[in-house]
Amino acid sequence: MATFNPWTYPDPATLQRGFFNELGAELPDEDRLGNARAKVGDFARAISPLGGLASVIGLQLENPLKAVGDLIAGDTSASAAKRAAEVALRRSGRPVLMVVDDLDRLTPDELLEVLKLVRLVGRLPHVYYLLSYDERTLLDVLRRTSVTGDDETRARAYMEKIVQVRLDMPTLRYAQRSALLEAGIEQVGSQVDLQLSEDDERRLGEIYFSVLDRRLATPRAVNRFLGQVQAFYPLLHGEVDFVDFFLVTWLRTQEPGVYRMLQSHRDELLRVGVASFTVNQNASAQQERREKWHERLATAHVKNVDVVGVVKVLSTLFPELEAAFSNFQQFAQAGQRATPKAISDPDYFDRYVSFGVPMEDVSDSDVLDALDDLARGEQGPASRRLAEEVAGNAARIMRKLDALRQSGRALPERSLFELITRNASSIDRRRTSMFDDPWRSAVFGGASCLGAMGSESAAETVGLLAAEPDLEEYVVEAVWFLLRSGSDPDRSRVSNDYDLDAVARAAAAALKASRGTQPPENPLDEGALTSFWTWRALDTKEADAWFRQQVDSGRWSLVDALGALTTTAVSIGAGTPETSISEFDIQAADEIFGLEAIYSDASADIDAATPPGGGTFRVPATRDNRIRHSLLALKQSREQPSPQPPQKE
Repeated sequence: MATFNPWTYPDPATLQRGFFNELGAELPDEDRLGNARAKVGDFARAISPLGGLASVIGLQLENPLKAVGDLIAGDTSASAAKRAAEVALRRSGRPVLMVVDDLDRLTPDELLEVLKLVRLVGRLPHVYYLLSYDERTLLDVLRRTSVTGDDETRARAYMEKIVQVRLDMPTLRYAQRSALLEAGIEQVGSQVDLQLSEDDERRLGEIYFSVLDRRLATPRAVNRFLGQVQAFYPLLHGEVDFVDFFLVTWLRTQEPGVYRMLQSHRDELLRVGVASFTVNQNASAQQERREKWHERLATAHVKNVDVVGVVKVLSTLFPELEAAFSNFQQFAQAGQRATPKAISDPDYFDRYVSFGVPMEDVSDSDVLDALDDLARGEQGPASRRLAEEVAGNAARIMRKLDALRQSGRALPERSLFELITRNASSIDRRRTSMFDDPWRSAVFGGASCLGAMGSESAAETVGLLAAEPDLEEYVVEAVWFLLRSGSDPDRSRVSNDYDLDAVARAAAAALKASRGTQPPENPLDEGALTSFWTWRALDTKEADAWFRQQVDSGRWSLVDALGALTTTAVSIGAGTPETSISEFDIQAADEIFGLEAIYSDASADIDAATPPGGGTFRVPATRDNRIRHSLLALKQSREQPSPQPPQKE
């Protein structure tokens, strides 16, 4: 049996030589250098261009001009050479099967050349041909040749002259397709110890046999698809969801336009940035969303017959698309998938299209190794990488840690809280957008650690770490966040027997101790009241008494203290964020000093109060502006009539 792959040859001349070389190589061994092989070679040379003579069935021509003369001098007609070859092949008596594979992959000219060869030598005795091709594709190629004139009927008629016996391969049966799929997944599993949960198997089965199965109907299609899964999933094992990766790979191989579309509309699919806002939540808006995605699918060259299946796959992957294609009579809002490491998670999307964990990301395996280091009390490369992630991308790492907790994994919470605390000071607090606040993300993560470690351990940890001046701010803010979430049943991250008051007392005690030993020289100095508002939330009485004592002792002037009660804000998205004044907390002023006492003691300053300067929309938070803003607010408050008690009838 000879196998001839015509698409491996670069031009018609080499294609023709290759055809006869493959045929001659399979002649019976006893004739390999004898009559049959030589006669077939003569026939090949008779129909070959002169430039191709030298390589036909291994012939070596030292003198091409002499070879040409020999051909002209003898009986060199193709018919004579064919007759001689026929006689020699009959004498050999051994049949040869010539398998010509992948005809549908040829160009129009190459296809005609191969079919011409098959037609020309097809009647040689004991030589048989098996032509392998996809008929639909081959007819499309044949229609682009001059012999058919773009007429499919003529193309079919042409092939009927070539093919004597048709053998149409039946479609793979359900059992065969299932067996191929299971074998492919088992091969992946053997590579990486893949374990699928019952939910994974349900998700995979539902979408595969409702959509993918119809599109993977041939062994070539199934094996090509599974080959992609087997090649690339091991690179991401443990870093992505297998079922999502399976479906994304199907899109990449079967619908490359859709695969590119996902990357083009990443933020909208993930509902991040401005795309997280939804305007016009009504049936009309829902219909517009659907039509928009239909247009994008058309631009991605999805065939009409395949749209429903592609939409089902995309809806399985992305809540935004599931919402867009739901019943638009009632507006559907995209929710969150419970699937860990899903492609719809902004922290994981890029892994599915990068064939690995991006360099700027931290792998889940590194996170797990770091947690193991912390549990053993060790510091290794993984734990150092985790510390870098806290400083460089706090929001992402806190989401990863929270996801591990939600999955039921026990974390070394105390060691983890200390690692976060000691690296929080390295966090860049500048917010690039309203959706990005790395400091608050770190505080949220610390509160989760405190809530998970138990109140006794949390109180002890807070007392120890908050005693260090550089760590105090972060520790007490984490405690305050824990208290706020713990008091809300819908947001609580602690058990019913968790002693929130004990943790709060530990933080308040640390604040009182640090403020007693090193009170700031001026309340308007940068960072002077960094933790005062948190302390006030934890223990209002002690914090207010300390604040009032600074004025009573003469350390601070009353005017400076009032100016410090005007809070500040930082603009978002600016290259160099500028701090501006926010609001004067007149309620805090009343609770600390009493408004009547302020009106009396600062009467002259209040009388002379003028609006702060330097801006109309954002007023710079200079010392003078903060004082002027506070005094002006007090002046306006003093001039307002006091509310009269209701009169008795």
